[in-house]
Amino acid sequence: MKKMLLSAALLIAAFSANAQEIVTIDGTTLGLNADAATEVAAGTEIGRTASGSVVATTLYTDKFKCVGMKKGTVSINGTQVSLPDGAAIQGSTNVSGSAASEGTYPTTGCAYRFTVSQDGYLYLIISASGNKNYVVFEEETSRMPYIFSMENSNGGDPNNALYYFDLSKMDGATYYDEEIGDYYVSPDFAIQQPSQIITGESVSTTGNGVIKFKVYADCKYDAMATGSKMTIGAFAFDTTGDADVITDTNTLLTKGQIPDGTTGITEVNTEKATDANAPAYNLAGQRVNRNAKGIVIVNGKKYINNK
Repeated sequence: MKKMLLSAALLIAAFSANAQEIVTIDGTTLGLNADAATEVAAGTEIGRTASGSVVATTLYTDKFKCVGMKKGTVSINGTQVSLPDGAAIQGSTNVSGSAASEGTYPTTGCAYRFTVSQDGYLYLIISASGNKNYVVFEEETSRMPYIFSMENSNGGDPNNALYYFDLSKMDGATYYDEEIGDYYVSPDFAIQQPSQIITGESVSTTGNGVIKFKVYADCKYDAMATGSKMTIGAFAFDTTGDADVITDTNTLLTKGQIPDGTTGITEVNTEKATDANAPAYNLAGQRVNRNAKGIVIVNGKKYINNK
């Protein structure tokens, strides 16, 4: 059996019908407050899109509390997303393992699962830190490439370029500046493990940020701050990936297409790949075992390994 991805025409139709679906997460509806952390069971729903295309839950049992986002609002393609004061949620336990540096999938800690039923793009609105590493797993195996950005300390020009320090892990051009030394411009501003971000102005120690990544129907995506706890206040879904996300300090958080890394792949196959000698890759382009759980790419085709 084969499952065809959405054609360009269907993508346009779906986007016209749904636009962005925006969900504000309100911990008070879960009985949480800012005074004391309360245990929340694994799989507890924290939000869903109106169409049901994305359902967000806690990944593991942990103690959560309500926390405030640093700034009050962001806008997505001009639609204001209100972030109620003290309503965003954060767990108490750092995720286990070394998810960012070694790709180890965690078994405990504060993490969030997004179960997706339609191809598109997810935007996670988080309380971000310039010195934290974030990671997104697909089907508990493949680390997803994503676009990450956060606001400047003093607002600033929304067209500022973002420069990322991560010289050893990505291909791209390296530049030198007298004030900041070596810095790196990543292709399409996409990074997997941000370590330091330069915008021409100081980056907020913490502030509103966004993680954007491509998602596929019938897959699960787990997001976390490795070695730490992610605070999330909202998320959005669309089918085009070109939404402008702007903070109330006029900082452009993200714009444009995320690199797919799977150019030319048009089908997902539920049967096993038949060429036993062909190498297998995950969606991030990394060589993997052919029996790896999740989506693997063999000879330019996607296969879903469910067992």
